[in-house]
Amino acid sequence: MRIHGSLDIGADGHVVAVRLKDEQVIPAGVVGFVKESMAGWEFEPTLQDGKAVPITTPVSLRVVGKVQGDGSARIEIRSASFMDYREDDLTRPARLSGSVPTYPVRTAGRGAAADVFLLIQVGRDGKVRNVAAEQVNLRVLVPPRQLDTVRTAFANSAIQAVRDWQFRIPTQGPLADRETWVVRFPVRYADQRPSGDVPAWEPYLPGPRQRAAWQQPERVTVAPDALGDGVYVAGDTRGPVLKTVLGQG
Repeated sequence: MRIHGSLDIGADGHVVAVRLKDEQVIPAGVVGFVKESMAGWEFEPTLQDGKAVPITTPVSLRVVGKVQGDGSARIEIRSASFMDYREDDLTRPARLSGSVPTYPVRTAGRGAAADVFLLIQVGRDGKVRNVAAEQVNLRVLVPPRQLDTVRTAFANSAIQAVRDWQFRIPTQGPLADRETWVVRFPVRYADQRPSGDVPAWEPYLPGPRQRAAWQQPERVTVAPDALGDGVYVAGDTRGPVLKTVLGQG
């Protein structure tokens, strides 16, 4: 389940308030667990002019649930992102135009669904120089022998479509003078019953993380499948840095 919201973080790095989007449609047990967990998170203090200050940050979560042998459920916050995307932000790249990925029905089969998390290298002309699939998560149950084939089909579909995309490059801010930008872009292939971005349980078969040869090291670890829709600069350090270790259900 993907959950979005926001956090108020005090000057000392501790969470002051938690707000969840679409809370009314999320199971009450999940809401309670998520809020209680996030209330105990600790961040590195955010500094302005050398002084720690309180902030409000967007948050996007990947919550994973598993049914145990005794029939009970175990849930955990697998990953979180504190970056948001605004199409009118001239300090970051934005997608302008390009082909829509074709659903790979011949290889993946009807009813299959997946999230492909792309790494895209954009040049100063706004064109794509390189593209790679960083991770492919399936949202349907697939026999183990077919996992690689189906993931590859979705990855190839997304990569092929992205090659002719055009991006708007940053014209303001500290990134404007770069020769290239590496961005993350999630491509979500819907099944026959699209539910939009409303939180709901769905099958989750995460694929392995891949690294592109042209990708620079990042100071902050980013989980691609916690990102919302949009264009995100790889290595972006605008968001707060979480000190708490996730994955503890």
